Amino acid sequence: MSLRKIGVVADTHDRLHLIDEAVSVLNNEGVDLVLHAGDYVSPFSILRFKP
Repeated sequence: MSLRKIGVVADTHDRLHLIDEAVSVLNNEGVDLVLHAGDYVSPFSILRFKP
């Protein structure tokens, strides 16, 4: 069994600069899966999490 890293984010709303920073941290940490627990405002903001 191999371990997986899971990242959890929430309340990103439309703060794109913070989303970009979070994505950078998650990528640098080698996260395998990101769960967004809600409160993004516009659909375009969630697209920042695409690989």
